[in-house]
Amino acid sequence: MRNPYLSIFSTHDLPSKTKELENLWDMYVVKCREEAILDKIRESVLHSWRRCHHAGVDPAQLRTKQILTDQELNHLLKTSEIYWVAKPIIDELFYKMSGTGHLITLSDQNGRIIYLKGDPPTIRRAEKMNFAAGMDWSESTAGTNAIGTSIVTKGPIQIFSAEHFCHGCHPWSCSSAPIFHPVTQEIIGTIDFTGIWAHAQPHTLGLAVSIAQVIETKLAESYLEKTCHLVETFFRSADKWKTDHVLVLNHDFFVVKSSEKLAHFFKLSPASKLSNHPDFQSLIKDYIRAPDSSSNLVANACLIQNFLVVDIEPIYFHKVLAGYLIVLKDADIGRTSESPSEIPAQAGPWAEVIGHSKSFAAAINKCRKTASSNVPIIVLGESGTGKEKIARTIHRSSNKNRKPFLAINCGAIPKELVSSELFGYERGTFTGGMAGGKKGIFEEANGGTLFLDEIGEMPLDSQIHLLRVLQEKEVTRLGSSQPIPVDVRIIAATNKNLLALCKKGEFRKDLFYRLNVVSVTIPPLRERKDDILPITNYFLKQFVEKYERTSLSLSDHALSFFLDYSWPGNIRELQNVLEHAVIFSESSFIEMEHLPSYLIECGNHLSADDAAANMPPLDAEEKKILLQLLEESGWNISAVAKKMNIARSTLYRKLKKYRLRLR
Repeated sequence: MRNPYLSIFSTHDLPSKTKELENLWDMYVVKCREEAILDKIRESVLHSWRRCHHAGVDPAQLRTKQILTDQELNHLLKTSEIYWVAKPIIDELFYKMSGTGHLITLSDQNGRIIYLKGDPPTIRRAEKMNFAAGMDWSESTAGTNAIGTSIVTKGPIQIFSAEHFCHGCHPWSCSSAPIFHPVTQEIIGTIDFTGIWAHAQPHTLGLAVSIAQVIETKLAESYLEKTCHLVETFFRSADKWKTDHVLVLNHDFFVVKSSEKLAHFFKLSPASKLSNHPDFQSLIKDYIRAPDSSSNLVANACLIQNFLVVDIEPIYFHKVLAGYLIVLKDADIGRTSESPSEIPAQAGPWAEVIGHSKSFAAAINKCRKTASSNVPIIVLGESGTGKEKIARTIHRSSNKNRKPFLAINCGAIPKELVSSELFGYERGTFTGGMAGGKKGIFEEANGGTLFLDEIGEMPLDSQIHLLRVLQEKEVTRLGSSQPIPVDVRIIAATNKNLLALCKKGEFRKDLFYRLNVVSVTIPPLRERKDDILPITNYFLKQFVEKYERTSLSLSDHALSFFLDYSWPGNIRELQNVLEHAVIFSESSFIEMEHLPSYLIECGNHLSADDAAANMPPLDAEEKKILLQLLEESGWNISAVAKKMNIARSTLYRKLKKYRLRLR
């Protein structure tokens, strides 16, 4: 039986072989008579032609497409392990093959050529069909060809002349072998020899297989060296972070070594890919793969289950990125005297923005990414969620931080005065106005940031002026025709649905689209249960200092209530409740009796015995065991959490789930 990977077995009478293949190609492509060629062409080629036909590849195509710009290619090469291993091998081989009329190419796992060596005349001729670095030679784009087809079939193959699906490739012959990752055994690239069909040799496929194996061996050696370095880094880091948990990844985000607790909790094993783990996908995407991740990788406090990320560092080996070190600590969000300032969190102005729940962290990350730009931002959220604080923090972390930040509540100004407050007026415009006229808030905020709170309350006629300012970057005072240039960054906020107002004709659509370059939704506190305790501790520390009290913390009963209560007034309500409690508490614990009366009454009406009648059997059994442990320990939360080997925060969530009130 003949070798199915080879197209030619000798160089004898290649023109006849070419003519025969042209006839078979014409029979399939032009005359659509597949049954006439079934026993006359290799099965692997026929299958490839079928795939190309179904993918809609044009058989008359003369050249493939460029997929990588020069900049993208250079960036790819800097981080491509296969490139740095294969390049010296290809260079040395080409020195010995020079003059044979063959090109040696290296592609990645997607069929994109990332490196090519050859004699200049052959390179120039190949460039006519876009056979060059940065071009896409996947089968679905370039049709049947050795590079793309070897990736699909996961094996070596030679494609000769009209075996290529696209007519532009018929003058060529190519032989390619896939390169496999030493650990995952996934295809990470191909090595290919391409030349004019008249120069074709059967041995080029065997050479491609041999070179691919050499590259795989070198990759395995390099992988072993890097892995040893990463393991050493793990043990050094574990010794440094003795009270925390260490995780080391390679540059492809595969786990190399993990602390025992992390491995058990997240079911991590060596060679498992962390970027595919649901708990870590956000971390990989937002912090490690972020464009500015080359400096400080930890931009926000990041909570993953019961662990807080405290450090992420790139690991280098011979000045090349080898992997990442991630350090996590236990995140006990139960009652604690630790203030948010002691929790590793955002750097700089963002340090006072407290919260690490997923929805809030996503919103803050969006704010941080847009802070350095000058585009308008709309901050959406219920009353009391801290929209103005977010706006101020955006300003403080922007390049306008040395200029004014001015806030105006569009809903608190009488409608007839909104325009004069925003844009100012010339003297004599109003009876009783300032004698010399008055600057508007846009002029006052020139060079800085203007925060327009309750933008949905702005009168329609004032919206026209605001739109003009945003478009023209200049204001005209009332009573004047002289425009004044202004450079102001607009941050607007509302608790209303602006799009709904637009449909009702109560808000201008053109202004909405001008403002809505970036919109950020701040979730209400009831959707940020994990943030209630850190925010509580933050305010408690402030009020303890303000009223010169000793340290204060919530009692178990008050803590359970705080976690269960819906907080319709959001952070503003929580802040006021805590100040009330600090004033009236007389011990080191805040009890329910120290809270405002409306909350005490609300707490009395919260039922603890209205569990769902159709509770799943496993939940019912867990609730039964939990009640038993609570009764045995005298409802001691710490003792029960320790006995169940879970964090107190987890136990509080279970209490809430089963509507169990602390006694």
